Formats: sequence, structure tokens, C-alpha cells
Amino acid sequence: MLDFNDPIIMLMILPFIITIIGHGLFRFFAGEGLGHTLANSSLIIAFIITLLLFYGLPGIPIRTNTDQLFFICLISLCFGFLQDRYPKINFLSPHIHIALMILVVFWIYANNGAFPVIRADLFALAYITILAIILFLKLEEVQYNDLQAPVALFWAAVGLYVVARGSDIPISENLMMILISALGTYLILNFPKPKFPFGASALYPSYLIILSVAMQMFNVDPDLAFSLLILSTIFYSENIINFLPDAYATPVIRLIMPAIPIGIAWVFS
Repeated sequence: MLDFNDPIIMLMILPFIITIIGHGLFRFFAGEGLGHTLANSSLIIAFIITLLLFYGLPGIPIRTNTDQLFFICLISLCFGFLQDRYPKINFLSPHIHIALMILVVFWIYANNGAFPVIRADLFALAYITILAIILFLKLEEVQYNDLQAPVALFWAAVGLYVVARGSDIPISENLMMILISALGTYLILNFPKPKFPFGASALYPSYLIILSVAMQMFNVDPDLAFSLLILSTIFYSENIINFLPDAYATPVIRLIMPAIPIGIAWVFS
């Protein structure tokens, strides 16, 4: 019998179960077309439920990183859900996406106690903001290219977990375990052939979870900057593989390519 008081069970098995049930419910109640389109939100719903069960309801005003992450997930999930449900709405333009990304970066930065920004921190804040936008636009570019976006996010979460464990940052470890489980379940449900589109409901919150955790880890230990930068190359694994001869661009190479930056990041963590 499963003991959900066991942290490993709660953080890994619970998101797995909720994601599967959520996909089934969306498919059943919304039908084959719309249900398949909206089912991707199940993995974020699983993340939010597990987050609440493990860390409790968020406080007002927001005092902890997990409280902030709850609201980031909830708001971005609603935003993404609207875009998936009504893809032709004009106010959901790419410019709005970038503006929201900048706001989230500044909010995370402020919640970590980094404001008012001193001159020495301006470069770091500008660099983080620019990198966050570049990686986000990259994900949007490949969002519907098979499973490239969710695979990249999955490996990025694995990488952050490895670095957080090596650096003894337990909160980041726990958050990444939840996301790894939810994203992994989504990938299992789409194997061997994609069935459920990886829509904005999953893309936006998943990326912001990774961004938030990465920024929190940097705040805890600024020496992790190089490891976190190395992990960002995971989002370009497919581009690197495309430079290889066709004989080497095998499924096995595609599978292990993200392990290279993860290993390097772990060594320097």
C-alpha cells in the first residue's frame, strides 16, 4: 500500500497518478478534439496539487519561494489555458509573453530579497532577463515539433535536480522531483507517438517553474552560475544534433545528448 506520508511517494508517485487521471478526465468530458488539446494542463495541475499537499496553502502576503511559485503556476496555467482554448485571441500575442516573462523575472528577483537593485547586480539581472527570454522563445519555436519542448524541459528539470542535490538545496530538489514526475508522465502518455499536444497550459508554467527554481538556487549559492548556464544548453541539444552526420543522429544520441551538460553542471556544482 502506498504511504503518501513518505516524501518520495508524494513527490514522485502522486504527480504521476494525478497527471494520468487528469488526461483521462479531460479526454472524457471535453471530447476527443478539445480534450486532447487541453489535457496537457493536467501535468501542471498535478504539480500544483502536490505542491499544496507538501508545503501547505500559500500565505498572504507572500513570504516563501514556494508560496510565490504557487501563484506563478496558477496565473501562468490560467493564461496558457486561455490560449489553448481560444488560440485566436489577439491580446495573447508574443509581445505579451515577453512582457510577462520580464515581470516574472523581476518578481522572483524581488522576492529573493534582491531589491533595491544595487549597481553591481544590474548586470546579473539584465543577463538573467535576456537569457530567460531567449530560452522561452526557443521553446515556443519548437513547441509543436513532436516532443522536443517537453523533452528539453524534462532534462532541464533533471539537471536542476542533480545540481540542487549536489549543492544540498532540498527545496529545489523537491520541486524538481515533482516536475520530473509530471513531465515524465506526460512523455509516457505520448509514447511512442504524440497524442496530446504540448500546449501553452503546460509550456508556460513548466518553464517558469524551472526559471524560478534556477533563480532561487542562484540566490542561495551564486557560485552555481556556471552550472546553471551549462544547463541552459539543454534547450539547444536538438540544434547540436542537427550538425552531426545522419549516421550519428540516432535516437540513442538524442537521448543521451542532454546528459552531457547535466554531467558538466554536476561536476562544477
